[in-house]
Amino acid sequence: MIIQLLLLMAAANEVNAFIAPIATSFTHPKTTTIRLIDSNKSSQTSLYANTIHRDVLIIGSGLAGLSIAHHLASSSTTKQQRHVTILEREHPSAQRQKTVAGSFAAAGMLAPQSERMAAGPLLDICLASRGMYGDWVKTVEDGARMACGGDGTGESGRFLWDYSTDNNSDGNGSSRQQQQQQLEPWEVGFHSTGGFLAPAFAGDAVATWSPQPHSGEAYWLDDVQIRELEPMLHPNVVGGWWFPEDASVDARRLTCSLRASCEGKGVHILSGKEYEVTSLEMSNGECTGVHLSNGKIYSANAVVIANGSWMKNLLPVPIVPHKGQSFSLRMPPNAPPILNRVLFAQDTYIVPKADGRIIVGATVEPGRFDGDVTPEGMLHCLHEATRLCPGLKELPIEETWAGLRPTTPDKCPILGNTLFDNVYLAGGYWRNGVLLAPKTGQLVGDLILNDGDMNQLSKEDATLLNAFAWDRFTQEGGGAKLAANARYASSLYPVHKRSSLGVSSSVGTELGFYEGASAAIGDREKDRQSMFGVSDEEDARLERAATMGVKDA
Repeated sequence: MIIQLLLLMAAANEVNAFIAPIATSFTHPKTTTIRLIDSNKSSQTSLYANTIHRDVLIIGSGLAGLSIAHHLASSSTTKQQRHVTILEREHPSAQRQKTVAGSFAAAGMLAPQSERMAAGPLLDICLASRGMYGDWVKTVEDGARMACGGDGTGESGRFLWDYSTDNNSDGNGSSRQQQQQQLEPWEVGFHSTGGFLAPAFAGDAVATWSPQPHSGEAYWLDDVQIRELEPMLHPNVVGGWWFPEDASVDARRLTCSLRASCEGKGVHILSGKEYEVTSLEMSNGECTGVHLSNGKIYSANAVVIANGSWMKNLLPVPIVPHKGQSFSLRMPPNAPPILNRVLFAQDTYIVPKADGRIIVGATVEPGRFDGDVTPEGMLHCLHEATRLCPGLKELPIEETWAGLRPTTPDKCPILGNTLFDNVYLAGGYWRNGVLLAPKTGQLVGDLILNDGDMNQLSKEDATLLNAFAWDRFTQEGGGAKLAANARYASSLYPVHKRSSLGVSSSVGTELGFYEGASAAIGDREKDRQSMFGVSDEEDARLERAATMGVKDA
């Protein structure tokens, strides 16, 4: 037990040393709470006298936790039956009012190609998950429909997004529910027709980028071709990439329908402030107690920590929130659409939804736990979106919101086994939480079904879990590799503030504008080559650049 404690302390010190420049920019609301129990003390018997035992306990009912619960409930057989209980600190009705949960704030893009990811495990898992989405969504919708009695009025209908009657007027006398009648209450707005379009301005990150080999279909369109697809683009757009396989979904409706489907499959969902997990009991290399704010203690054969940006409250993992502000516009009834597909540019994304909304986002504000929408954040989103598509200027703003993206230093998820035999992790999905739900649910779910034995998984799944294991932040010699990966991720996805508008963009990188595309390509190539230089001086310089965080103005 002492050795395990020392390992945890060493892991926390190594991670804190790496992310210190970011961590100093905010105050975390809580500290990590792990209770270590001496198994030889007789007081332990009385401590667990009233413990409630469950088979599988999942902490968090966002898409990360729900997808695992859904896979376990769907995969269970008579021989391998697993009973799942979910603990969630927010009540579903409260989340429909306001929440900073990333699963509700996300734009719902299933876009590994539009994200311009580098080749590697992250691109691999994202492509695999996108390939699962069509069948997975059908399973979720069918499960939600059956759980809700076929018309949304059954007991599990309380989870559905359309169950909400708040904010029911758009100011023109029409209700939100009337506007959404084209979707059944359990449908999640999965849209895979038309693909994504990544418009480019001269010399920007889109214009100077090339797709990774074997990452899916991608076509460069010139300025005439791109306007044949989207006539309302700004005149200065010089072309863009078309990704016909990227898709989108309504993240709020998906989260709600997934909850209903899980309950219909026997998953027990406990929600409310009284079910907030405050600490974990660790003894003999496993979790023996999950403490709730209401004083109750649970134990389980398997404990999954999937509570998003708050994972650091329970285990020393290097996850911090990246706040994102967004807003939605509303197309007038019966008006022809301004856009026919998602636009994913360097500094903005614009996502038309099946219910007539158009989502625009988003800022990236590291280390912020608040859900405030600010003039600065909205100004950034409005400026970039209307610059790309001027026709949006006349549409009414329907909603504004902010959510938290749980983020690791290398922008990759943390999945699978931990130092504790019965504890599993699923988090740190950053901007890819909606996209990753099917594959990560299957990966972690299969790991639990096999009691954490990686040897029972396919070679491909084991490779992915190894790539995103927690110990990449703690293993000897892992710091240098992590720093290199983090520097490369920072070159693609900045967390610094702009000098012009003050808020970091949500998309791409800001390495400046150039006289032409060839100059930009050469400069970016030198930047990427330098990420893996062997010079100590270069390494120190790049480390400073990568860790400036919000100090970079």
